[in-house]
Amino acid sequence: MIRTVNLDTNNQTEITPSTLKTLNLKNIWLELVEPSKEEVAYISDKIGVSQNFLDLPETDGLVNLRLEDDFTIVNFVIIQDIITSKEVHPIVMIFCKDFLVTVTKKTDQHIIDLAKKRMNKTKIDPPAQVIYFIIDEIVSNHFIQLEKIEELTSTLEEEVLEKTSQETLKEIFTLKSNLIALNKTLWYERSLIFNLKKCGDTYMAPKTRALFDTTHEDLTRQIDIVETYREILSDAINVHLSATSNKINFSIKSLTVVIFYLTIITTLTSFPNTVATFFGISQFGNTDNLVIFTTITLSIILPLLWLWRKRWLKYET
Repeated sequence: MIRTVNLDTNNQTEITPSTLKTLNLKNIWLELVEPSKEEVAYISDKIGVSQNFLDLPETDGLVNLRLEDDFTIVNFVIIQDIITSKEVHPIVMIFCKDFLVTVTKKTDQHIIDLAKKRMNKTKIDPPAQVIYFIIDEIVSNHFIQLEKIEELTSTLEEEVLEKTSQETLKEIFTLKSNLIALNKTLWYERSLIFNLKKCGDTYMAPKTRALFDTTHEDLTRQIDIVETYREILSDAINVHLSATSNKINFSIKSLTVVIFYLTIITTLTSFPNTVATFFGISQFGNTDNLVIFTTITLSIILPLLWLWRKRWLKYET
């Protein structure tokens, strides 16, 4: 789908590829939402940009800035989920002093709509300024993901303090891996914003470049927050390992008591036979065989019952 947005009046119109031939690109935003190959071909011919630059990248997390003589190409990403799927959607933005072209997916329309609400109703918004609105909304959306991470991190901390389990440890390692991927994306985005701020007047007016200062600060703050969460998860892992180590130490102490108990029983039951052998006595005492059998049986069953109550006879994977 191809939609035009007049940067002067903010009027939106859905057009067909054939209409592009007579379209004046002065102060026009060409909004492409999951365009077909035919639509991409028409747009490519109209603005004089290769179709490869208009295609949504298949590589996840591609963040790139290309400064050409006549236009600027920005590849950015919209983070959909970072906790479970690490899903990110690409967005392509091509702009010059006269027009703007964006290529997005339907699911990311809410970001574009938020950027449109920030457009001025009484004067023309330069294409570079609309790019700022879009990128700033994307970066602001990161804070929603950070809030979800904060809730999950807090939950994992409580689970570690209450009990130690392999599932909790797996969740911690998974979240920590996802945070590494998020941190890498944030670094790429901040580097792109920094380069946009440093580009010359040919690509962007100084007033517009100054707007990106707040976006750069937000990305810096988000990187620091992600690093803080990673440290918290590392501390949670250490707590988990300490709790497991203490549990093992307690088990070893308890097993030592069991061994000591069995040693005493073994000594008591074997002592008469040892004395008889030492003095050359073929038979020692007149103990009933039932008593001997009962004593030996209880000496076996009682420790087993104790180990069973402690759940040490079953190996937990």
